[in-house]
Amino acid sequence: MGVKSAIEADHTDPTVVLNKFYDAEMRYIAAGGAREGADFGEMASCLHPEVVMHQGPSVPFPGDWTGINEVERFFAVLSETWIAMDITNVKYFLGDDGVAVSMRGILTSRATGLTLDTKVGQFLIFSDGLIRDWTVFYQDPVRVGQVCGI
Repeated sequence: MGVKSAIEADHTDPTVVLNKFYDAEMRYIAAGGAREGADFGEMASCLHPEVVMHQGPSVPFPGDWTGINEVERFFAVLSETWIAMDITNVKYFLGDDGVAVSMRGILTSRATGLTLDTKVGQFLIFSDGLIRDWTVFYQDPVRVGQVCGI
């Protein structure tokens, strides 16, 4: 038997998992993230125990984040980076084992107060109904760093 999914055992629609995750992520950031004691549990329930998130080298939170604890640490860093986040225009492109996602992010830097309006692409692979591998691309990763003051 596989890992228990974040959604009903007989319902493996990855868009349900992603909508749940993104909604929880917005609440987590709005609540101030780890620094303010925001609960990561709802987000964690969407992640496979062997999850890996990949971020590019020029963003403020680079590298591969492996396992639920590391991804939680990533989101603590993310919530320190952005004081506000609004994700809109989310579009899903479903494949056999994964999903490509296109979205617009309106992100406000905690360090500078500057706001970035950008497109973000994500490629996610699912296993046992949970996010297993996750790669994130920003339309202009250099601008992400500039807005954050790095």
